[in-house]
Amino acid sequence: MQHMRVSDAERDRACAVLREHYAVGRLDDQELSTRLAAAQTAVTWGDLNELIRDLPPIPGMPLMPSAHPYTPPPPPPPVTYAPPAYHPPQRDHDVGKAYRTAAWVSFALGFASFGLMWIPALAFAVLGRRARERGREDHNTGKIIAVVTGAALLFTLVALPAAFDDDDDGDDWSSESIEAPPPVEFDDESDIHEVVMKVVADRPDATAADLLMNAEGSEVASGKGLVLPFVKELDLASLDDLNVEAEAVDGVKLTCQITVDGVVVAEGRPDSGDGGCTAAYSG
Repeated sequence: MQHMRVSDAERDRACAVLREHYAVGRLDDQELSTRLAAAQTAVTWGDLNELIRDLPPIPGMPLMPSAHPYTPPPPPPPVTYAPPAYHPPQRDHDVGKAYRTAAWVSFALGFASFGLMWIPALAFAVLGRRARERGREDHNTGKIIAVVTGAALLFTLVALPAAFDDDDDGDDWSSESIEAPPPVEFDDESDIHEVVMKVVADRPDATAADLLMNAEGSEVASGKGLVLPFVKELDLASLDDLNVEAEAVDGVKLTCQITVDGVVVAEGRPDSGDGGCTAAYSG
């Protein structure tokens, strides 16, 4: 090995080693120049080894290359983290079934409750749809159904009897309309009578589809869409042919009344479904 000849690259490596020793202060300028010149003219490995025999080896800078050049290991691959696995929500085909069942039951009961149970039916349908979109049932589904259904049934039991009572009152009011007031005798010595013809409605700010008032064979008031109550006051010498007729708009019930000298002599209320009225008097 000492007699093996060296190449230019190996002479340059020896010069690099000598310069490194000079950099750390092991050689002075004179020694560096002498040894560099000798390294450039070295023929064998023995010549190069003689130049650095009194110098310690420098880590990472061997004078003689190894049989297999050093190859640094490849850097480790960068650490990557896999994204968390996506687990779609488990959708049960029966999610929201309890709400949907309650909605259909409430919808069917709505026909027997005049539509009152359709309100909870709509609420149950919305809750069922929201549960299906979330993919899971509410923890208190049964409690919600019980509370809403109970409240709706309680409201229905209270509201329906009240509605029927109102209808009964309306029927009584209508039946009373067929009762005519007793005949009234007025003092014949009086020349002028104070007559009041009036049409009123069962609700405020109502109007009459058509209205006609006659006295002594002549028309004294008429019109369409008149705001009620409508009152006509007259001073008459004769009480012949006093008549009041009025037609009602949808849902309005009218009362026709004739008063003579402060006494109600005729009054008419609806006796049919149209809500109109008629009152007539002849003294």
